[in-house]
Amino acid sequence: MNTEPGVHEANGDEQGLFMITRALIPCGGKGTRMQSLTRGAPKELLEVAGVPVLIRVLDECTRSGIEEVLIVISPDKNAIVDRVAPLSGAAGMPSKISFAIQKEPKGLADAIRLGRDFARQSPLAVALPDNLFAGAEPGLKQVIDTHKATAKNVVAVVEITSAEASRRGPTSVYPGHLNGDEFIIERIPDKGERGKTFDTGGRRSAFTGVGRYVFLPGAFDVIDEVERALEPGAELDDVPVMQNLLAHDSLTGRRMRGRFFDVGLISGYEEATAEYGGSASIA
Repeated sequence: MNTEPGVHEANGDEQGLFMITRALIPCGGKGTRMQSLTRGAPKELLEVAGVPVLIRVLDECTRSGIEEVLIVISPDKNAIVDRVAPLSGAAGMPSKISFAIQKEPKGLADAIRLGRDFARQSPLAVALPDNLFAGAEPGLKQVIDTHKATAKNVVAVVEITSAEASRRGPTSVYPGHLNGDEFIIERIPDKGERGKTFDTGGRRSAFTGVGRYVFLPGAFDVIDEVERALEPGAELDDVPVMQNLLAHDSLTGRRMRGRFFDVGLISGYEEATAEYGGSASIA
């Protein structure tokens, strides 16, 4: 048995390694970049073509084989519970939707860690509601398929061209190369290695990580390890967790097929609205 952090022996579906039926959706962020549209309401309830973003992500989860979803919310987001809880078991929705409270906005890895008991020692999918994917195959399913093929932790990556870069947010380039749709990551940049917009470094295009993941059970131990090394009060982000997993050769990327929309930015939300049709509104 491989005992490196975040790594489990690849014994196949018969032992449940590849059966991913649970997903976590972190909704604890403040959404400050979207306040001109949300006016204080949860950004996850912004509608794209009449459907709240969060419900679109729940639909993606269902189409990806997910049966149970844990939604992590901040204490002031009861509007999400009121809107989404009645959908549990409805047609096209996960059979069970439950909620956990992230008392303070301590970072994405802290939110993911709230899914430790929920995951029940099985791989856990994570889908950020800031991201939507339009294409023939659900975004989360693509990431799950790469986990099945590699038995590794997986992060989604998208290719951004130099022409698109100015419309993207301040995210970092992932050095690496493609092997089919698997993206072999060479390095996860530190969170501070980013400018005001995406920088392809003069290349025609470059890749960056986006909000779809699969984490093996050992990743929770890595999150604990990363936290122990932090200064008191520092954010528990996903970047050092992925850096640790990559250092142990237990993380890979999945090149996403289909159009990607960062609906956590006003520009990305407008692009998604134009793609699906409709106008901006709160559910």
